Amino acid sequence: MTTMYGTKPDAEIPGDREDDDLDESLRNIEQAVRTAQRAFDEIGRCNRLLDHAQESGDEAIRELDELLRRREHPAVPALLDRLDALAAEVARSEADRVVVRRILFGEDEDDELADAVGACAVPRLTADDLPRVPTVHDVEDPGDSTLEDMWERDQALASRQHEVRRERTRIAADHLRAVTVRAADSFGTPGATAALLAEARRAYGLWASCVR
Repeated sequence: MTTMYGTKPDAEIPGDREDDDLDESLRNIEQAVRTAQRAFDEIGRCNRLLDHAQESGDEAIRELDELLRRREHPAVPALLDRLDALAAEVARSEADRVVVRRILFGEDEDDELADAVGACAVPRLTADDLPRVPTVHDVEDPGDSTLEDMWERDQALASRQHEVRRERTRIAADHLRAVTVRAADSFGTPGATAALLAEARRAYGLWASCVR
């Protein structure tokens, strides 16, 4: 039905439509602000976790120094287990950080490349890299020898073997500490941390074999 002015009774008034559009825009802005706030809160959580991990890593290194000094090899695996668990927690957190930053800033950080570079730089140490412990076959036999000469050669060999074993233990311990320190310092790049902790496990086995 048309009124005498040519308008329908239920027709929208332009001003009301503009108010609805404005309300919708305000709601969208409010929702965007809340989303951004939650994202920044998540980044803050990631930062706090990373700081905690680095502090815990520093504490673990101090404990490792004491264990290495006292040659307490049975206690080291538990320490490495703690670092592995911490690294896994940080890895999950850093994955969340990447997603949040992509939402906030449209960034697509190439963490995989950074981690690959860090992993390639992991130093390696094997038993073949350690000084070889001399044996009786390395001692020159001058031929006719008195019992005293033989005793002196045995004593010299034993002394040399002891020195080499100490050197092997020192080299293995230094390597274990070095890769563990690097792992604790690299929590922000989870791939590199995992590679370094894997090497720390191998280094522990090598050091323990020298200590036993």
